[in-house]
Amino acid sequence: MIKTLAHLFTPGSSNNYKAKSLHVSSLSVFMLIIIVSQLTFSLIGKTIPGVLGLASSITTEELIKLTNQERTENGLEELTLNPVLVDAATKKAADMINKNYWAHTSPEGRTPWSFFKEVDYQYLYAGENLARDFQDSDSVVNAWMNSPTHRDNILSSRYREIGIVVIHDTFQGKETTLVVQMFGTTPASATSQSGNIGQTAEAVLAEISSKESLSLREKLPPLSSFQLTKSVSISLTLILLLVIALDSLIIAKKKIIRLSGRGLAHLVFLGILLLLLVVIQPGLVL
Repeated sequence: MIKTLAHLFTPGSSNNYKAKSLHVSSLSVFMLIIIVSQLTFSLIGKTIPGVLGLASSITTEELIKLTNQERTENGLEELTLNPVLVDAATKKAADMINKNYWAHTSPEGRTPWSFFKEVDYQYLYAGENLARDFQDSDSVVNAWMNSPTHRDNILSSRYREIGIVVIHDTFQGKETTLVVQMFGTTPASATSQSGNIGQTAEAVLAEISSKESLSLREKLPPLSSFQLTKSVSISLTLILLLVIALDSLIIAKKKIIRLSGRGLAHLVFLGILLLLLVVIQPGLVL
């Protein structure tokens, strides 16, 4: 056992004075482990919903806060939560889940504006942002702000009110978090910020937050396939970093001259892969 570990992680005569885990064949195995783990976790999440999915901490309250923060930083008034827009957003989210589509317009040709009309929201201006598969509210708003059309909605001076719904459900074959954000301006809100609406909105937001908290405890899976794959990748990279450090220390201490110098190139390659896994987010916006 000790000899095997030494062969894998320290340079010696058995591995041509280069830790076996730093050989090209071993790095290929590490890459294969990452790919297989991603495929395996994704397959489990699709075939056994609820075992693996997207563990999300997205909340309506945080999304509204971050959206208004972006507006105030750009010299715009904050949006007021309107319960009627929340109802419209809820109906749009339910329609996408029930009819299994990811688009602003349904397969039957139903547009976002029909949901405003269904809840009798008489708008002068209206807009819609969608997001899915994100893990936290910051990531959602950041993605919207990095998209010109979504950014235009968030920073539009025409809008006065907002409605957001966050749904944790099985969508298109996997556990996910779906976000629908609707903007609007009615003839009344165009001329004033109603105090009554604000008071009603506070009660609605408190009710939504309570439901979301319960939903997160009862429905969301504790594990995320994306996070599990990322954890595997990070763990393997950390192991390799430690092995390289140990390998370099032993080589320097024993003053061993080694002709092969490709280990650094392999580390750079793996480092790029790790960077991509850390930076890339699993979410989509529309």
